[in-house]
Amino acid sequence: MRLAAIAFLLLLQDPIPESEAKDLLAKLVPSADEKWMTIPWKTDLLEARDAAAKEGKPVFLWSMNGHPLGCT
Repeated sequence: MRLAAIAFLLLLQDPIPESEAKDLLAKLVPSADEKWMTIPWKTDLLEARDAAAKEGKPVFLWSMNGHPLGCT
C-alpha cells in the first residue's frame, strides 16, 4: 500500500524540464579529468599484485559485502 501511495505521489509531480535534467546529469556524471579517473584501476587481483610488485607499490583493495549503494 505504501508503494502505491509513493507511486501516486510521483505521478502528481511535474516532470523535470529537459534543460534542468541535462544540467543535473552534468553535475552527477564525473568528468574525465577527475583524479580517480586517471588511475589505471585493475579488476584482476593477481594482475594488480604482479603490477604492484614490479613497480614497488602497494595494492589498494576495495572489498565489500552487499549492494554498492547500501540497498540490501
